[in-house]
Amino acid sequence: MKLKLNSVNVWIMASVVASTSMVGCTAGGNNPGLEYAPQMYISKAYEAYTQRDEMQYNPYGMTMRVPVNGTVARGQVGFFDYKEGYEAAASWSNPVAATRKNVLTDGKKLYNINCQHCHGATGKNDGGVIKSNQYAPPPWDGYSSDYIKNLPDGQAFHTITFGKGNMGSHAYALTPEERWKVLHYVRFLGAGADEKNFTFAQEETKSTTQTMNVSGQTVGSEELVDMNPKGMGGRIDLGADAQKIQNAIGHVKFGALQYLDFKKESEPHLDVIADFMKSHPEYKAVVTGYAAPSMNIGGKAAGEIGLIRAKTVCKYLASKGISMEHLTPKSGADTEVAGSNETKEGREENRRVEIYFIK
Repeated sequence: MKLKLNSVNVWIMASVVASTSMVGCTAGGNNPGLEYAPQMYISKAYEAYTQRDEMQYNPYGMTMRVPVNGTVARGQVGFFDYKEGYEAAASWSNPVAATRKNVLTDGKKLYNINCQHCHGATGKNDGGVIKSNQYAPPPWDGYSSDYIKNLPDGQAFHTITFGKGNMGSHAYALTPEERWKVLHYVRFLGAGADEKNFTFAQEETKSTTQTMNVSGQTVGSEELVDMNPKGMGGRIDLGADAQKIQNAIGHVKFGALQYLDFKKESEPHLDVIADFMKSHPEYKAVVTGYAAPSMNIGGKAAGEIGLIRAKTVCKYLASKGISMEHLTPKSGADTEVAGSNETKEGREENRRVEIYFIK
């Protein structure tokens, strides 16, 4: 039996095929329908800030874990400070140094972006927004007015953070540190934008001199505190504490190929240093790491290995409650050899860290 196809039959068959295809491709609810190569545009990996039915252990099925209660992300502590009211804010002081960079570079740039459209380029409340009569000017005559000059830094910072009067909060646009920099520039404008009438803080300097080569001098503007109990070259002698610290750091040992971490038995000795720093918060530690000059592991030369060792020690001290701001790792691997690199004992001496303190 032969099937005779005419135009009507062809049309019917095409309609059936098309209808079937359309039904199969119809999406609805959680059903995406038939998809061609879905992995091309739907990632198998979880995407951040999304919700999935199978994520039963996270709130609302989120693909990200929520922070542990009471914890703050690194570098975000400032966002959780300054919660007291306006009156209490009078006791807050500006923690950012009024260096030329912080005032005339960073502070000025941030002010011009966020403030000058209302307060004007010179702080006389003559910005474009005020000139357009869209908002009434502040009830004080610019930053040089007695009201602003006598306003405590903390209350000015509170106003920038939370807003006051017609001025809204700028916390969404500026980090706490940036707000303090803006305030420095406001004070500079209040002094007539005259550098002779404004007291700048000394710029923070970073010395490129190897710490171990410094003798009776200073690192930047900070005084070197020597741990050598004999005292030499004008360095400060800490007596019994110096001997204790030198003995402790001398027992921090690294294995021949173990350059990423120190030996477990080194921890009690590093705890001694951590306790010393907690009792002397005015000191900052400079940790210098060393390696045998011929050392080369995984393409890392002695200088890099020495720095890694110093960073490892700093990381451990930080885990014991010492602020990273008080810890500076350096490499001294290319500057001094303690022992002969031809003997096992000498190579062990070269795998070491030393510590100095500055204040």
